[in-house]
Amino acid sequence: MDAATTRQMGRTVTINGNDYDAVESQFMAEMGPVLGEGLSLVVFSDQYQPRRDDVVTWRGEQYRVTRHQAFNNKPQIWIE
Repeated sequence: MDAATTRQMGRTVTINGNDYDAVESQFMAEMGPVLGEGLSLVVFSDQYQPRRDDVVTWRGEQYRVTRHQAFNNKPQIWIE
């Protein structure tokens, strides 16, 4: 299932100079009253261990990881 997901919806994200497959998740303010709007990525890699302030290049823009958690045993990172 992971291969099908990344093939259909995945894009390459560069984190600390390394490339990974990721799927974007955007949350509107109504979905999380404390969190507000945000951009998160689910990274399809067992090799990536997320840390706050990791440098992320996504769709040509540079961001930093602000928080992370596991999502279906995969790293999910929030970037700003």
